[in-house]
Amino acid sequence: MTIFTNTILNADCLKALPMLQDGSVKFILTDPPYITRYKSRDGRTVPNDDNDAWLKPAFAEMYRVLANDSFCVTFYGWPMADRFMQAYRTAGFASWGI
Repeated sequence: MTIFTNTILNADCLKALPMLQDGSVKFILTDPPYITRYKSRDGRTVPNDDNDAWLKPAFAEMYRVLANDSFCVTFYGWPMADRFMQAYRTAGFASWGI
């Protein structure tokens, strides 16, 4: 396991989070793909925005690494809010601000 102190990780969470110890993170801020199949006018897309296969494993890992009395803040698109909320609850998170 890698020990990070006061570090911002900008990485694929399914690759980075397994490197962290259980309960070692005090705050997570994430802006994941919204699962909306976004495509810009010039044809660019967002990786993993066409499926939710990553969603439950990602939030399970986030829940595992968070310390007690810590926070996970995430953004998501309203059209897929039910999928995100199901992933949060399945992982063990309590919903706040909804």
